[in-house]
This record gives sequence, C-alpha cells and structure tokens, in this order.
Amino acid sequence: MTELATERMPRKFACGETFVPKSRYIDPEFLNLELKRLFPRVWQPACREEEVPAAGCFYEYTIGRQSIAVVRQKDGSVKAFHNTCAHRGMKVVRGSGCSADKELRCEFHGWRYDLDGRSSFVPCRDEFAPRPRQQWGLRPVAVGTWGGWVFVSMADDPPDLLEWLDPLPTALEPFRLQDMRYRWRKRTFLPANWKTVIDAFIEGYHTPGTHPQTMRSAQGPRPSAEPASPQEYVYAPYTPTITYKNHSRFVYTQRPEHAGRDKGRQEQAARPEVFANSMKYQYLEVGSLVTERDYRAAQKLATMEPSDVPPFVLYHQMCEELARAEGVDFPQMSMEQYFAGNGDWHMFPTMVILVEKSCLLGYRVLPDAEDPNRCTFEMFSLEHFAPGEVPETQWQVFERWQDHDSWGELPSQDLRNIGAIHAGMHSAGFDGLWLNTAQEMSIRNEHAIADRFLFGSGDSDDGGHRAQKGSSASTSEQR
Repeated sequence: MTELATERMPRKFACGETFVPKSRYIDPEFLNLELKRLFPRVWQPACREEEVPAAGCFYEYTIGRQSIAVVRQKDGSVKAFHNTCAHRGMKVVRGSGCSADKELRCEFHGWRYDLDGRSSFVPCRDEFAPRPRQQWGLRPVAVGTWGGWVFVSMADDPPDLLEWLDPLPTALEPFRLQDMRYRWRKRTFLPANWKTVIDAFIEGYHTPGTHPQTMRSAQGPRPSAEPASPQEYVYAPYTPTITYKNHSRFVYTQRPEHAGRDKGRQEQAARPEVFANSMKYQYLEVGSLVTERDYRAAQKLATMEPSDVPPFVLYHQMCEELARAEGVDFPQMSMEQYFAGNGDWHMFPTMVILVEKSCLLGYRVLPDAEDPNRCTFEMFSLEHFAPGEVPETQWQVFERWQDHDSWGELPSQDLRNIGAIHAGMHSAGFDGLWLNTAQEMSIRNEHAIADRFLFGSGDSDDGGHRAQKGSSASTSEQR
C-alpha cells in the first residue's frame, strides 16, 4: 500500500486516550478531510453481490460527491468504475438496474462502453482530437468481494482486501455470510453526523439506559420499557470492546465479579421460558437476529422444563434441526467457532454487523456530501433461506424514519436518541466524548484508524496524541 503523507493534525481535532473532541463530529472542515483523505483510501462495501445478479446489471454507490458504478461482467466477475462519462462527466449509470444490451450508455451524447469499461462507440469520433486509448474509457476502481459484499476502494494501491478485513474473514467463515440473502432492507436520513450514528451501534454500554426492556425477559416476550432503576444497572450486561487494526467488536457477557451474586436471578434467567422470551423479543421487536423458524423453536423451548442442558444450547440445536428439516443448508460450527464470530462487529468505516448462525442484522451509515449534521442510515437483515424461498426485496426509502412504523421497538429507541445526541454536541457546555475505558474503546479505535489516513502519523500541531495501531490476526493474502 502507498505510504500516506504525514499531515499536521489541527489541535482542535486531536484526541486523548479516552477523549474525542466534538469538532470531529460537527466541524465542516473535518467532514471535508474525511471525504478527501479517508473515504478515497479505504475499502468500503458498495453493495451485495445479489444486487448485481447477472451480466449487465449495475449498482451506483455514492460516498460524498463520489459515485462508483459496480457492474457484473459477462464472465460473472464484478468490476467497478468511477461513474462519469469520459466526455463531459455525465453519470453513466443511475441507481441500480440491468442493461438489456449488455453495455453502458451515456444518456447525454450517446457515448457507449463495454461492461469492462472500454469505449465501444463515440458519435463523430473523428471530430475529436486524438487522445490515448485508455482515456476514452471509464476509469477503473479497485474491487473485491467477501461475505457476499462487493467492496470498492478508490486508492491507487489499496491493501489486500482480506488483509484489510482481518480478522473478520477467519472469524466469520463458519457463518457463510456469502450464502445469506436479504430478508428486508430500509434506508432513511438522520439529522446527525455519520459517526454519531455508528457510535450508537458499536458499544453496548447504552443497553440498560436505552433498552431497559432487554433486561426483563422474565416479564415475557414484550417486557416493560420503563427506565431502569439504579439497582437494575448492577446486573446490566457487560460489553467489553475488542479492538483490531482496522475494526472492532463487542459481545454481551457478565462481569466476572458478578458470577457468584444473586443466584436466584441467575437461576431465573436460565429457565427455558425466560431465555425463549428474549429470543421472541428479537423477532417481534427487531425483526432480525431471530428468524421466523428460530421464533418457532423459541416457542417450543418455552414449553420445556429446566434440565441439565442450558436453554442456550437447546435453542441452537432446535434452530438447526428445524432449519435442516425445512431444506435450509444451515451452517455447521462448533460452539468455540460460534463464540469467536458471534457479536457486534464494526467493519470500519461505515458498516456494523451483528452475526448469528441463521441471520445477520446490519447497519450502514454514509456521510452527507456537504453537511456534517446529516447522514444516510441503512438497516437490513440477511438470512439463510431454503432453495426457492428467497424473497424479492428492494430498498425501502423513507425521508423520515418516523413516517414508517416497521422499525421495531428496539431500533426505534436508538433512532429516537440519535438526533438529540448530535444536537447536544453543539452545546457550548459540551467539549467532547469522555469514553468508558472498557466498553467504549471501539469509538476511540475508530478515530485512531481514521487518523492513519487523515494525518498519517496522527500527530497534532501541538505535539499531541499519536494514533494507536491496535492488533490484528493474520490471514492469507488474496488479490
């Protein structure tokens, strides 16, 4: 990968060990730096492979002011190009679709391109001054695939995709994300910086404050969402952050020091019907992480008496048996493999995925091209389906998320907070984020990763913080 030029970091953007200044969220200058130095240099998921299903199908991915055309080739491979005609800059594709004649055409003057980007027709070509052959065609963009996503990078010499994604390819291989397909997908626009939204989904510290009902599964599949009492916080889930070179992850667990406390509460939580309630809630009020088949397994689990086999293990066994009985090529893995991949992954910079065996809940957040106080928010669910059962889906687009009631209780709680969080950042009484050293280091990590691209060494103009490097497991290289 090409070495990044070292730039002096303005003091107002410099982070501390656990502090992130609000200027990185609300200052238009910082957004411009991201759009100029960060997004052109990193790998980012443009679309799913199934969104360009056949030769001639295309998908327009927009990041800031940059538009990239992802195009399925005649040999089944995928290429990507800067989405601009070599003549006058007109977009060659808009939105998504398929070319009936297996070529790309500029609708302004009729210039045409083969699917591989080469110029195939220029009206009155002899009336143009000579230019090198490659300048008549579309300019290519680096492209790669993993997990069913098509990734693009505008960098001249991007890192190997699997190296960039490490450790996701190894940890998530047993889940076979590439075989999942959309169950549903939604897009809306939020009055917040894109990182304000990402931050809300890459830490679990907010769970008892924002989602108190998730701690009350004993009440039923739709428990009370009344604010949690201070006593309830004692038994809130513990979500330590694991940071990597380019990404982060957190999992829900229990504080080690609480293992021997409140035996009665722990015994209650281990009852089959209580565990089943939490799974039912995910299906009813998230619409993902639990499939309709999984929901039926939870219904059956709720009728069972406690045994020596933990409800968690019974539930996973029942989900797999039911899926296979209904023709699903269900992924097989050990519990060690499951726990190595399950959790909440931040796929830097724009995507968050929560991974289960049967399905996946995902978020993607894209910056506005001009306004640091606005972004595009996407939420989607992927699932393993039986042959012939993959539903026809498309992006449902809502100008205001409040105008559609299908988001579910838990996502709606997050979305209701986003605007107020970002508005509060503009307060003269707020300087920046002070982060939990155990459960919010994913947020600090994303800024450290960004600083490698924004400022090279990460040094501020007053000799301040140097961005941390993190750690990363190795993967095999693949071009």
